[in-house]
Amino acid sequence: MLQGPNFFVSFLYYFAGTTLIVLLVASQGMGMGLDMALPYQMGTICGLISGITGAYFNRSVTISVTFPNPKTLIRELDKALAQIGFEQKTQRDDYTIYSQSVALRTVFSGKIFVKIENNSAQISGRSRHLKRLQDALS
Repeated sequence: MLQGPNFFVSFLYYFAGTTLIVLLVASQGMGMGLDMALPYQMGTICGLISGITGAYFNRSVTISVTFPNPKTLIRELDKALAQIGFEQKTQRDDYTIYSQSVALRTVFSGKIFVKIENNSAQISGRSRHLKRLQDALS
């Protein structure tokens, strides 16, 4: 199954980015020197908050869904994905790729990858989208 960034990789991405931005703003915009401890402390605190929050909402997870009939599985999955704003875009190898239908959201929201085997589907995507998908399927 295709895997996106896990919690640790997402945390590092948000932590490093936020820390650097805060350091630049503190040193250039607030007139603090990089030889002082305060910009690094502010950057670390903001980076930790941003890293944990960003990693929680944007990490990739995989769920498994089973149905008694493969046709029912595909129909229910398409219906649930449409409810949360996703539509089928492409078919690649044995994966179906869904993305959001609104053009601007497509850039920022990520994709959902679905692999169907027999009576089950492996679904991979951002955790916040898969939580909404699980609610729509139940």
